[in-house]
Amino acid sequence: MIGLFPAILLGTSIVVLGFYLVVQALRRSQKPTVSIDEYSKAQKALDAMFIQRAAIERVFSIEDFKFIARTGNDDARRLFSKERKRLALLWLRKTQKQVAELMDLHLRLANYTHDPNPGFELELNAKYVAFVVVSKLVLLLLWVAGPFMATRTIAYTIRLTGDFCTVFSLRLERVNPTRLSSDVEYLLH
Repeated sequence: MIGLFPAILLGTSIVVLGFYLVVQALRRSQKPTVSIDEYSKAQKALDAMFIQRAAIERVFSIEDFKFIARTGNDDARRLFSKERKRLALLWLRKTQKQVAELMDLHLRLANYTHDPNPGFELELNAKYVAFVVVSKLVLLLLWVAGPFMATRTIAYTIRLTGDFCTVFSLRLERVNPTRLSSDVEYLLH
């Protein structure tokens, strides 16, 4: 009976991933081409996400909370926790949106690569699925416990975001920019 649970979990994961890929394929058929502008925006989004990492790690740092807690002022501690929770939720939602947009672009960029690689595709999809699952869990933890009670899970989410961005940047390096459409061509289609 215990051996049945992993098989069910694996089967469910495969079905969910399959459903996700079908939905993405349907979306992709609505927006089949990638413009040079989208490619540039993706590079800028990646750069911004790498830069944000240090600032976000500071937002979730327990040292600031400990400093405020030492003052003994409960109002200041509550206000600080409330503001950090708000910042954490904003960051997580923005990051989820950016990663989803990058994944959508990745699926559309698959036709523009110099050398398609199924192993690379699988790795990027696995990192995306891991990010989605963990970030949803972190969202729940942030609402329930606040940013300072879920620091290990948040740190893991930050690391997953960085891993996804690193692999996605490899995708951008493999793209043949000469095959991308210009904005003028994109508007004509």
